[in-house]
Amino acid sequence: MLTKIKAVWIKLRMRCLFFILLPSLAILNSQHVLSATQTNADLDTAALNNISPSELTLEQLANIEVTSMMKTASRLSETPGAIFVLSNDDIKRLGATSIPEALRVVPGLHVAKIDANKWAVSARGFNGQFANKLLVLVDGRSVYTPLYSGVWWDQLDVLMEDIDRIEVIRGPNASLWGANAMNGVINIITKKAQNSQGGLASGYAGTDYNGLGIRYGTKISDDTFVKVYGRTATHNNQQQIGLNQDANDQGSLNKLGFRLEKSVTSQDTLTLQGDVFNGISAGSYNTFPKLTASLQPVLAPPYTELLDTTQSFSGFNLLGRWEQSQSGNSNTALQIYWDNHKRVAKSFNTSIEIDSVDIDFQHNIKLSNQQNLLWGAGYRLNKLNAINSTLLLSTKPNRTDDLYSLFIQDEISLVPNSWKLILGSRLEHNPSTGFELEPNARLTWIANTHHTIWASVSRAVRTPDWARQDGIISAQTKPPVGGGAATPFNPVIIAGTVGNPNIVSEKLNAYELGWHGMLNPNLSTDVALFYYDYFDISSTQLNAPDLSNIAAGYVVQTATFNNAASATTRGAEIALDWQIQDSWKLRMSYSYFDSHLTVTNNSGLNSINYPAQQAMLWSQNQISPNINLDLNLRYVASFSNVPQIEAYTALNARLAWRAQANLELSLIGKNLLSSGQQEYNNEFLSPATKSPSELLINAKLDF
Repeated sequence: MLTKIKAVWIKLRMRCLFFILLPSLAILNSQHVLSATQTNADLDTAALNNISPSELTLEQLANIEVTSMMKTASRLSETPGAIFVLSNDDIKRLGATSIPEALRVVPGLHVAKIDANKWAVSARGFNGQFANKLLVLVDGRSVYTPLYSGVWWDQLDVLMEDIDRIEVIRGPNASLWGANAMNGVINIITKKAQNSQGGLASGYAGTDYNGLGIRYGTKISDDTFVKVYGRTATHNNQQQIGLNQDANDQGSLNKLGFRLEKSVTSQDTLTLQGDVFNGISAGSYNTFPKLTASLQPVLAPPYTELLDTTQSFSGFNLLGRWEQSQSGNSNTALQIYWDNHKRVAKSFNTSIEIDSVDIDFQHNIKLSNQQNLLWGAGYRLNKLNAINSTLLLSTKPNRTDDLYSLFIQDEISLVPNSWKLILGSRLEHNPSTGFELEPNARLTWIANTHHTIWASVSRAVRTPDWARQDGIISAQTKPPVGGGAATPFNPVIIAGTVGNPNIVSEKLNAYELGWHGMLNPNLSTDVALFYYDYFDISSTQLNAPDLSNIAAGYVVQTATFNNAASATTRGAEIALDWQIQDSWKLRMSYSYFDSHLTVTNNSGLNSINYPAQQAMLWSQNQISPNINLDLNLRYVASFSNVPQIEAYTALNARLAWRAQANLELSLIGKNLLSSGQQEYNNEFLSPATKSPSELLINAKLDF
């Protein structure tokens, strides 16, 4: 078996090497073909960014500006990294009603629906409901929680029609964005108020989802624009795996927000924006240990109890950004935001409230025609206020952390318009592990306007989260053998995990190679290869049983977090866009992932939980000037370590009719090939469910 696996991997590497070498042949043999279309491709990028992507050619799409990879505007086709952009038009044609749904089509990402309102989302491995190696931003504001260094996807609520684009970086970009940008960065960029004038209303009615969104933008003066918006949505129950009953996993979301933009002077612009939200993330009744108020197990039947895992959440955020252009060669930006979110689990008699205040400054200066320098500094305060319960508690329920950072990046043109070298690093200080250094080097060869080959070497870290440092979870009770009351000779065993304040940061050394290519005016490709070496990965070690209370009739068995695991992962991602006709485009992708995990010191670790292969075929067809038909077919391979999750193929479809110039009606079908598909396994507080087939009707009105 091992020999076969090695043979497959060798074949894959040879095929990927072919894709890397192919642009050299294309460059040598098709210069005369590409030069004929260069005029259209070289349109002003600012103008391109204001045109609907559906109206652009593939060459023009390659020249759209993105900001997440470099923290400054750069052409998509010349970015030295694996980046994928979902436009507003892409999101609409997917029929996506949430951010995770839209991310399903990104090569190198794994998105799995756990239940009606919870998701597992990660890039290049280590997926789960509490995945912690992916940084997610909304308009430059980090939405990760320091509780577990991940994202509450059930409360990440964005009016989908108000998204301008989503830029997805696969691979570390910690030198610019900091810790937790370990395996990737997702930057959700909403539309400017200036580009959101007038009204918009969008409503969904379906078998499993119902929602309504409204937005209105207006011009206050020649230099001031504002928009306001609101959104409400509900998710219906799904079926629990193994039980012929609902999983009681319905959810709801409500949100109000605004954005104001003002040109203070010809050089200064001010942006203010904010949101307030609340909702419910329901969950099934699960079995938990029955404990007394003093955290001791009940010593007579029943030893366990069923608890409703439903959580309510609420919060707000307020962001201000000041941008100044001192000259054509120098500009600065200062961003400050305050983010608050609170979650309450009534059945556990517990709650957490986290406030984060973040200040970020950056300065971009052109030193010469061959050198651009970007530097910046940041400060972040995270504050926790928690109410402990008998099952979930923190040894530091009132905790405040201060984090400081400084970054610098130098972009050097080694050969004008051809070879570029980027060197950068970020220095961060946190109260848990002190100083962390995250360097990065990227080399780019721009063969011509249609072919770019890049390579990178970088280091990233994931700093310890509060749950692994301070958390205590009573997860399971084993009653006395044969039942009855507990005795010193037949005790209750209570199991759980405890935090470790001495754990260190997880670390990654990453090596990447890629190619952005335009094979001809109607065919473009993107290839990325990677090899990752992780060490000091968070794991758990089983402690010796605590027998101090055996005379009372119970024993405590705990596991403590440590850093006893390491892993290597490698893979390839290939995307292809084919403009068959002006009205018909095919988008295809394939991802391969392989991993090897090592654990020492008798420790344990949940497996990497990632499919070895994923593939996608997406047809975008404008049947007539007023009718669009979109078909999206996805294949996800099985998990080798989770036999319950079998390989599956999912088909989504959207038929849209432009009834009037300002009214579009669409019929959306999801998961049409299966009556119920399990996409992920049980997780803490979330039993596995089946994702059903869905039908939705959407009406969108501009006024």
